[in-house]
Amino acid sequence: MDILKTLGDAFTALRIPFEFLLGLFYGVLKNFGPAQAIGAYGLSIVLLTIVIKTLLFPLFQTQLKLTKKTQTEQRKVAPELAELRKKHKKDPQKLNTEMMKLYKEHGINPLSPMIGCLPTLAQFPILIGLYRAIYDHGFFTSLHASPHFIGLDLSIHATMANPVTWILPVLAGATTFVQSKMMTPPAAAEGDSQAAQMAQVSSTMSLLMPLFIVYLSFQSFALQGLVLYWIVSNLFSIFQQYTVNGWGQLPFLGTPAAPPSGAGRNGRDNSKNGKDTSRSGSAKAKVLVGQTEMSGKRNRRR
Repeated sequence: MDILKTLGDAFTALRIPFEFLLGLFYGVLKNFGPAQAIGAYGLSIVLLTIVIKTLLFPLFQTQLKLTKKTQTEQRKVAPELAELRKKHKKDPQKLNTEMMKLYKEHGINPLSPMIGCLPTLAQFPILIGLYRAIYDHGFFTSLHASPHFIGLDLSIHATMANPVTWILPVLAGATTFVQSKMMTPPAAAEGDSQAAQMAQVSSTMSLLMPLFIVYLSFQSFALQGLVLYWIVSNLFSIFQQYTVNGWGQLPFLGTPAAPPSGAGRNGRDNSKNGKDTSRSGSAKAKVLVGQTEMSGKRNRRR
């Protein structure tokens, strides 16, 4: 019980820096008419989110680059991995040894998915501290702030009885879906069953996670101000992921076009032949035009 009490005090103390920043931003924004019209308190949460994401930018950038490098290298070694699994399917210990050796040769870290979870874990203390700050009624009263932001009340939680409160949860789910799809690895190479299973799991999670976020957004502890933080955080992450990976596997925008049936070496040869054919055709046309002009000049002389 003493340990739980200590943890509770630590979680409560997390609100102090967030309350300070919220109060600082609100004190500046409340003096501007447009900010007051939009909602100075909501804009303070937006600014606080941008500050937090900017501080975490290097950590997320490292994660994105590491994930991209790992996925690229895994696609390169996929055929070799498939051969190893066929060759040592009856000897799991030998298979693991050979796989580790192959990973080492290509500089692949098998634990990179675990490392990629670190930025997500880093957000938990932030969510707890921000939740404590937003939920602290005494702090909010001391600001003398209006909880309204573009017509939405950030001091309440979403309910099924109030359709207006559905807006932020739906946006939270939509931005989570976009971010998840952008992080989904591309289709696995043919014959790599393990990579195909991992891709299937990622695709499933990209659908379940947004639904889970929407569900959490309707819980009594998730005030609309906290949901606003999640939306802005997702938008920042989407922009950051776009700078590294583009749109990824996002439908319509990010789905890569299938290569043409004649792609590859033969496709290049065919294109070259096509160019040669067009060039030879144009050369023949020039000869015919030259012959016509010469015959016309001769007829005139005659």
